[in-house]
Amino acid sequence: MDTIIFSGNTDMGQKRSNNEDAFIAQSLWNGNYILAAAIDGVGGYEGGEVASALAQQKIVEYLETYPNGERSELIKQAVVYANNAIFAERQNQPEYGSMSCVLTAVLVEVDKKLIHMAHVGDTRLYQYTYGHIMKLSHDHSLVGYREEIGELTELEAMSHPQRNVISRDVGSKLLEGNESDYVEAATFPLLPNSTLLLCSDGLCDMITSEQMKECIEGKGILKEKVASLIAAANKAGGKDNITVVLIEYNCPDYNPEEVLVAEPSEKSTENDNSVSENRESESQSIEPERALTENSATKNGGGKLVYSILIIFSIVMFVAGYVLGGYTGKEYFPAFFSHRIDSVFVNNVSDSIGEGIIQPQSTDIPTDSSTVQPPMEESVVETEEQ
Repeated sequence: MDTIIFSGNTDMGQKRSNNEDAFIAQSLWNGNYILAAAIDGVGGYEGGEVASALAQQKIVEYLETYPNGERSELIKQAVVYANNAIFAERQNQPEYGSMSCVLTAVLVEVDKKLIHMAHVGDTRLYQYTYGHIMKLSHDHSLVGYREEIGELTELEAMSHPQRNVISRDVGSKLLEGNESDYVEAATFPLLPNSTLLLCSDGLCDMITSEQMKECIEGKGILKEKVASLIAAANKAGGKDNITVVLIEYNCPDYNPEEVLVAEPSEKSTENDNSVSENRESESQSIEPERALTENSATKNGGGKLVYSILIIFSIVMFVAGYVLGGYTGKEYFPAFFSHRIDSVFVNNVSDSIGEGIIQPQSTDIPTDSSTVQPPMEESVVETEEQ
């Protein structure tokens, strides 16, 4: 049977004389949801404590008052509600005029295996599963951004002098409807046999994500793992307040290795066969296409040669037919051939060499029979050459 458990704690650290952090770790709405948050107060000795406590109170109050609606929107609006409550308190209490906080809150939807996150500042949300830990939230700071894009390593970001300079917080400004993107909201899948880690920068500025992973993988109940993380941060220096919340989702019947080697069902077998057939048909279609391309290239080369030969042959046959046609036509069809030559070429010939060499034999044109010369083949050929 799948189970989900949670635990959280906060510690003053080694350098501070008070604790401005707060956290939430509780079930909600008949136990079907888990609400968790890591809250880091900002604004001085008393202001930070007041801001973080107010955020803790108002987030729970909002969700208990408004249980209906889209879950990702509800957790986001709960943070907006807390923000505006802190802002109003700043206006009413001048001594708290600079107070605010940063926070990361999640609403875990157990039935649908979803994590709805609302986040502002440099607190963080991690998810650990099967030997891997991943940061899901984004730091609202320049140093955090440079770390995410690879300009800084994790160790360089942890020791950077501006690592705690943030670009947004909860409570310093009134949030209205047109500023819906101010609170970072996202939804992630709740992975089987995974652990969610919410923490303040008192943890992630002191130990690396690899060290966090080692603590989560360690032996002991969840409460002991929370204590192990806080102890590791204190051992590294404990320069700030340290807050840790863990949510552990256990699925004893889930085994990723068995899923990978499980026997395929009939439906999946059919799909695999169809995929194999498709791959075979694709590979088979590649070869004919390649062969067709090669044959086409060969045919195109041969076609050009044949085409050239046909052109040359046609020219030769045309010239031969023209020349031979002159002799044979005169011999077998003297009247027709003689008349055809006269009617076609008489004007050109007369223009080039003068009248009287070739005269048409026609009754329409009066001629003196004594001056008529029979058309000579040589004359025609010579005239064409001129």
